Amino acid sequence: MIVRLARRLLRTRLLAVTVTGPSMEPALRDGDRVLVRRRTSGPARGDVVVLEPPPGAREAGLTHEGLIIKRVAAGPGDPVPALFAERLGVPPGAVVPPGHYLVLGDNRPLSIDSRRFGYVTRALLTGVVTRPLPRHTPTVPAAPVTTADPLLPVAEPVRDAG
Repeated sequence: MIVRLARRLLRTRLLAVTVTGPSMEPALRDGDRVLVRRRTSGPARGDVVVLEPPPGAREAGLTHEGLIIKRVAAGPGDPVPALFAERLGVPPGAVVPPGHYLVLGDNRPLSIDSRRFGYVTRALLTGVVTRPLPRHTPTVPAAPVTTADPLLPVAEPVRDAG
């Protein structure tokens, strides 16, 4: 009973995410796995966050479905970095509004981020990456056993359901 309760608590507070795409290279590569702490207090500048794509992300060129992973470039009350100011149409010295964030991929040439879709609201943030997890390696199907002995089982291929 206690074990089930502990598992349930962990599932509501933690999430394992597999990175897809090159936008966070070199820090995170396609296929890397990370542990995400769900819905924490506001993330700080430099934190890597997982979020739902904001409105306008598809129009900005985001092609995949599901969560995206980016680094927080600026949070509420922080000055808007120059690389976002022109896109957002804000004057130099403007600050990020309350409840909003600017996010950026580490691999800037290949990242669709706040430079293209603007501010991200706090409500879209799923959580903050806390640490990397062991890299997922697909299971190689076992070769069938060849034998004349009908009592020995033939190994079935193992398929990854994830």
